[in-house]
This record gives sequence, structure tokens and C-alpha cells, in this order.
Amino acid sequence: MKEIKTFKINSAPMSKSATTRTYTVTGDPGASFSLVVMNEDSHFYNFPENTDPVLGTRPAPAFSATVAQLNTATLSSTGVYSNTITFPAITDDDKYEIILTAKEDSRISDTLSTENSYFAPPIIQYDDPTITFSLLHSNAAVVEPSNVTSSGLSSNLGTIGSNEFSISWPITLSSSNFVIARQPLVSDFEFTTTKTTRTAGSSAVNLEVTNIEGLSAGMDVSATGIASNSVIKYIIEGYKDYENNYGTGDKYKIPLTIETVNGKDTIVEDKGGTVFINNASTFVVDRTITFTGKGTRAAQIFSGVDIEISNLVLTIDPVTTTTDAAASNTNVIPITSTDGIKAADTVILSGIGVTGTPHVDSVNSGVSVEISSNQTIEDGQTVVFTGSSRSAKVTCDVKINSYGRSDLTLTLNLDNILTVE
Repeated sequence: MKEIKTFKINSAPMSKSATTRTYTVTGDPGASFSLVVMNEDSHFYNFPENTDPVLGTRPAPAFSATVAQLNTATLSSTGVYSNTITFPAITDDDKYEIILTAKEDSRISDTLSTENSYFAPPIIQYDDPTITFSLLHSNAAVVEPSNVTSSGLSSNLGTIGSNEFSISWPITLSSSNFVIARQPLVSDFEFTTTKTTRTAGSSAVNLEVTNIEGLSAGMDVSATGIASNSVIKYIIEGYKDYENNYGTGDKYKIPLTIETVNGKDTIVEDKGGTVFINNASTFVVDRTITFTGKGTRAAQIFSGVDIEISNLVLTIDPVTTTTDAAASNTNVIPITSTDGIKAADTVILSGIGVTGTPHVDSVNSGVSVEISSNQTIEDGQTVVFTGSSRSAKVTCDVKINSYGRSDLTLTLNLDNILTVE
């Protein structure tokens, strides 16, 4: 029987863009074969080579749910057959399997496969990960601006050049006022992920979860039954081996599981493990646990992203208003608007005619403010209050060295830095 000896195609990962790759089959002249290309959604590639001999119609090189394959192809007199496969542009990750099957009086060489079909290494196509920068305050009166997004090649495709940009977020308040609690830190950027418990626990500090990928020490832990202010102390791959735990120290074992790879069942290590937290908690099997990571280091462990955030600054705008009556040697200043003004030692009045650095002792909403020292100010005079406001701004510089393996949202926790009255 005539032998098919080799099948070659570039199996390196692909970007999201449409990509055409050449495949080559070699062997004995006249050896015949068919080819199936299938994606992870069980859609099949329509080979343009399958031209209808009667109508002369040529299929478009595309994937569809209809089962399709390359009609029987034959190696040339030089023992070679070569053609192309066009992989489409994608909007999410995809995986392609290519199966070559010997036809008629042909067989596949034992050096290629011991069966009548050869499963080529799978080809993975990666969508561009999107990193979303957002901010959030728990108080509904805070009006957050639009998110900032940036997309780039998946880190699964190798290294890329860095992308640098600046962010300027205006923040407003629909009522009351806010003051700066402190300046923001890179660790105020947070992200969340969820995992599922494998076993139950009562007053336990060890959570067995079905997947520990992306978790790291220091992440917050929350769920029904999980004690408040719990964080990850450390993580161990696998689960406690109760059958072989003897002597000193607990022993842990990584179970094996079956995963279908390249059309065949393959034994792989389980992705689960044991998460140790700082507070004893009670939970049930299949409990969804939320883990919150903070800062760029935790984000890198989670998705492979490499981000640098610098010059992170919060400023609040001064409140500018006018007097709506004259103030003569008094500490009660009538003004047209008190919006954004807080009674505090850190909220200071300034303007023409203002002496010293008087602070605000009390606010008569919409009417006047009482300050710490008497002033004489003309009617209609512009006055400025610093230290509280209804508008603020967060600015920072961002450098993305790698977009990681998947989408990621980093949310600046405004509760840490802005106190709403």
C-alpha cells in the first residue's frame, strides 16, 4: 500500500486576524487522503478545492455547522500535495483540530501514526485581550466617568512593544460633598474572580477549590459563611491526602483527571488546590467564593498582564461662589450656593477681602456659611473654598508591557480615597 509519511503545517498560535496557512502532505506518489478541520464549536472547514465538477462552483473557505471535509486528494508524481487553509478573524479564543485520514489503497506511515488517521497538533487562535480601567464608589451620588480600555496581542503570542498612555478621570457628586481621605495607591486598583469549593468546611481555614489558577496570597476572600476581613495566606496545589497522612506534617496530593487533547483522552493533573485563609470559616460544597486581587502584581499572577501605573494623583476642585449680601465684621458669610462645602477645619475660605485662613465651622445649606473668624466682604464678591468639593479628578500614567492571556478589569476603589459626607 502507498504510504503517507508526513503532514506539515505551522501550528504556532495565531492572532485574532484572519490567517492563511499552507499545509503539505508527503509520501508515495499516488497515495490519497482526506482532511477534516474542525474548530472548538464543532464547525467544519469548507475546502475551496472541493469544486463541484458539474456546476463548477467553488466553496468559500469558511467554517460552518455542516459536516465537511477535503474530498480525496492524491499526492503528485513527486509525492507531494500542498494547499492552504484560511482561518477566519475571531472575536473570542478558538481552537482548531486537523485530522488526516488515509483513503483507498493508502495507509499512514507508522512513523506518523499507528492508526489510519493522524491528529495534527491543535492550532490555537487568540483574541486580543482587553484591559479595562474603571473606578467605583459605593455611594450612588458619586458620578463615575466612562471606562478607559486598551487592547493588544495576547501574551500567548510572545512579547510585544509597550503601549503608553495617560488617564484623566473627572468625578462629580450629585449632592452633598466629598473630601480626600488619602492619595490613591496602585493597590487601590482591584479585580475579582470566583472559584467553587470542592468540599465543605466547619470553622476551617483551608478551602478546597476546584481551580486555583490565578489566585495569589493577599487576595481578599468573601462568600456566605466566610468570615469578614478574610484574606489568602498561602496556597497548596492539590488536596490533603488523608490516606497517607502519617508522621509529621500534612501531605497533599494532586489528583489526575482525564482531558480530551487533540482528539484523544489524556491524563493531566487536576487544576484544583487548597487555599488557606486567615479566619476560620464555614462553607458548603459548591459554594461560590469571590477573590479580590489588589494591584498590578496580583493582576500579573492572575492573567499574565504586565502593567506599570505611575503618577497616580487625586485632586478635588475648589468651590467657587459669590456673596449675595455684604458681610461686615461677621463670621456668617451669605453666599449664592453652598454645594460641595463641608464644615471642617481643613475647608478654607479665600478671596478678596478675606483675611487670614478662616475655616468653615458650619453650613446653612443654600444660605450661608459660618467661619472661624470675622470678615468684611462686599456683596457680589467671588469667594473660594478649598478642601471639599463636588468635583474631583484622578490622573495617572499607564504603561502596558503585556496584555496577558485574557480580558481584565481593574477598578479603582474610590471608597479608599474619597469620603462622601
